[in-house]
Amino acid sequence: MVVSISSVIARIKNVLTQTMDLDGIWIQGEISNLTKHRSGHYYFSLKDKSGEMSCVMFSSYVSRLNFNVQEGMRVLVSGSINVYEQRGSLQLVIRQMRQDGLGDLYLEFEKRKQDLLKAGYFDVGHKKTKPDYIENIGIITGASAAALQDVLSTIQRRWPMMKVHLYPSLVQGNSAPNSMIQSLLKADKMHHDALLIVRGGGSFEDLFCFNDVELVKTIYDLNTYIVSGVGHEVDTTLCDLVCDHRSVTPTAAAQWVSLDQYEVSQKILKNQTLLINEIKHIFNTYVSQFNIYKNHPYLKDPKSFIVDKQLKLDAYCTQLEHALSLQHQKLDVIQNYRMNLISSMKHIFENNKKHLMIYPEKIEGGMHSVLVHNQNLLQKNCALLDAYSPLKILSRGYSITSNENGVIKSIQDVQKEDIIQTRLQDGIILSYVKDKKEE
Repeated sequence: MVVSISSVIARIKNVLTQTMDLDGIWIQGEISNLTKHRSGHYYFSLKDKSGEMSCVMFSSYVSRLNFNVQEGMRVLVSGSINVYEQRGSLQLVIRQMRQDGLGDLYLEFEKRKQDLLKAGYFDVGHKKTKPDYIENIGIITGASAAALQDVLSTIQRRWPMMKVHLYPSLVQGNSAPNSMIQSLLKADKMHHDALLIVRGGGSFEDLFCFNDVELVKTIYDLNTYIVSGVGHEVDTTLCDLVCDHRSVTPTAAAQWVSLDQYEVSQKILKNQTLLINEIKHIFNTYVSQFNIYKNHPYLKDPKSFIVDKQLKLDAYCTQLEHALSLQHQKLDVIQNYRMNLISSMKHIFENNKKHLMIYPEKIEGGMHSVLVHNQNLLQKNCALLDAYSPLKILSRGYSITSNENGVIKSIQDVQKEDIIQTRLQDGIILSYVKDKKEE
């Protein structure tokens, strides 16, 4: 009996679906090769240390998840076994998924990422600025890698005059980090404008060589501008984080470092038009200025220019001579004023000198009269002062009595037992008040 391959696959599918009951069974594994399709379906592999199985989770079930599915995540899944008939491959159709932790590889990735982040290897301030013109690049990738062809075809289409040098390197496996390090160190010495580290998509494990710590440190210390284009947009490696620029794909990396020849051509044509218009404008401006100069009357008849200037010079000389004549006249007038002033001052001086000789005698006589008058007035005031002096009154038998409050003018000014003093002409008497009597 002869049957078709599709019949065999269909029979296998029927046997599996009827006999393989996974209801109530949760399968544990680690997600690998995750693809989130634009339709909303998730395609990935579920693996452990000994085995791996293709899985699909349709968008209707994906929408029920309450967490973000990531590469390397350890999960618990529930579903059914199915056979994909077009390929004859066994796959697990998942209806439920729970988070069971992160895979060992993903944990190692996170640990390295945090350590390098704290050490400053991903600091934006250390990243080099993109060169203004990139005409010479080095590519670090596999010699037969599809990523290389993507880069070369993109550059050939956009900027075919670019100088490109390949530094073949392993981009997968345990030996890949050291291979890439050697290629990078070699390329860094060749004075390229930029270096591209590129590789096509792959599983989290396939791309893990780009998470090597020594590779990251080597890239950090390079002098050349470094661009990464590893995997697809969803793939992020430590190599991407340390490079000066991260492109989501190898093609995007090639686009980043290359100009578009058609855009440049259009820009050149535009600038050419602007330059021609600017030159025409400048030329027309100078032509106008030339015509003005050419039609200037002095250029048409230079002698008239000389004659005109000579006439002006003669006029200025005449004005200057007239001004000098006026100046001399003013100087003569000033000299006459000066002589007259000197003569007048001499006459005034002689007259004042005669008057000054008379003033000392008048002053001396006046001062003597004032002195005699003041002496008489002083003697008169002294006589009056002596007549009214309290001492004169005391000499006639009067006295002045006082206490600590001053002169006693009334019996009310003293009290019994007060000490009082009486001033006489020739001394002072101290008394004790024994009693007082009013009259």
